[in-house]
Amino acid sequence: MGQKLHFASLCLIVLSTFLSCKKRSEDPILPTPQPYDIYAAGREGYVAKYWKNGNAVTLGGNTGSSDANAMVVSGADIHIAGYEINAAGKYVAKYWKNGTSISLTDGTRDAFANDIVVSGNDVYIAGQELSPGASTYQAKYWKNGTPVALTDNTQQAVATGIALVGNDVYVIGERRNLDWLTTITCYWKNGQLFDLSDRSRAAADQAIAVSGNDLYLAWSESYNNSGQSQTRYSKNLGAPVLIEAGSADVRGTSIAVNGNDVYIAGFGLSAANNAIVAKYWKNGSPVILSSGPESAFALSVATSGVDVYVAGYSDAGAAQYWKNGTLVSLTNGSQAALIRKIVVVKK
Repeated sequence: MGQKLHFASLCLIVLSTFLSCKKRSEDPILPTPQPYDIYAAGREGYVAKYWKNGNAVTLGGNTGSSDANAMVVSGADIHIAGYEINAAGKYVAKYWKNGTSISLTDGTRDAFANDIVVSGNDVYIAGQELSPGASTYQAKYWKNGTPVALTDNTQQAVATGIALVGNDVYVIGERRNLDWLTTITCYWKNGQLFDLSDRSRAAADQAIAVSGNDLYLAWSESYNNSGQSQTRYSKNLGAPVLIEAGSADVRGTSIAVNGNDVYIAGFGLSAANNAIVAKYWKNGSPVILSSGPESAFALSVATSGVDVYVAGYSDAGAAQYWKNGTLVSLTNGSQAALIRKIVVVKK
């Protein structure tokens, strides 16, 4: 009798184990949670949007075209700067906080918001607005919605980037006296103007970044009659570093710093000179992201740990980014779309 009970118990144990294993084998395999959120700001179909982990949020209204030029994620808040065309056809400098629209200008004169930085409860936005009764743009920034003019109507000027180092406000951009033919690259420190170049080169793109207490400026300029560009960057206003000096055409658009490494996103001609290729440079050395046949452009770069994220668009019409060189498309190309800013935040 005891042997029969032992045998029956053994069978139950085997059967229970089999059923348990079978149940576990049929359980769904859950995806590994990602340790970060990926935000991207830009536009699709000429409407300002941002994407969080691939999910789109529309910012622009129904009055006219709009664009999201810059983004900061601070805690649970998403801050975005850009513009929207109002019913009168004027460009209005805009600021969106968590999707809620705030107009920085009254819509009577064209204005644009190009970059944004947040410090505590203070929000700084760089851009430009047409001077009253004139056709010249004034470079300015807004602190919590209050404008600070950097130039008057005797110059044509644009503020493209803004950063804070301690209590100092740095703005990078470009300017042109009205009797000049070309613009030059410049920056302002607490409103005081400094030039980074002369009229032998024409200003193209500018970018700014802060790492710890270190300030990084990057700028591209056309240097010949063919419109080819060179790109330089500077740490703490030191001697400019020319990137990829052996290439005839290099246009950097964005800068990010991770430890001792400096990353610049941009684009240039392919080796065969038959397409524009998206690139980034790490400490001046190029990394090719696209291979054609359509042209591609990199407009923003961000890093998280050892990962490098570069965002932009292609002539195929898709808003896209590359993670460590692998392409991720956020749109299907049915409408013209692009990413102007990518932000990666650890959860």
